[in-house]
Amino acid sequence: MDKVLSWTRNLLAIVGLLALGFWLGPGRTVKASSYESGGLGVQFQLAGVNEASSLLVYQSETKTVYVYQGATLGNAAVQCTYKFQMTRPGEVIHRVPCPVPELNP
Repeated sequence: MDKVLSWTRNLLAIVGLLALGFWLGPGRTVKASSYESGGLGVQFQLAGVNEASSLLVYQSETKTVYVYQGATLGNAAVQCTYKFQMTRPGEVIHRVPCPVPELNP
């Protein structure tokens, strides 16, 4: 009987923690940074996990933000849609389409 109570208590604790995670998780933006090597820092942010989701990647060395629209849909290979290039704060930000990658023959 003690073993059944122990299993039940552990199961309820796990279900409670999962429920708390699901309750606190929706609507929040995931922010993370990748490993920095040789001064090349890259930061990324995934905004939403639905058909309107986008992945933003910021490369501090080039002051460029890359936008990947629909990052959680369709094919596993995600193509950059466009990028924002910045020179100095307060100046014009240029939106530039990302180049289409070349296909190998």
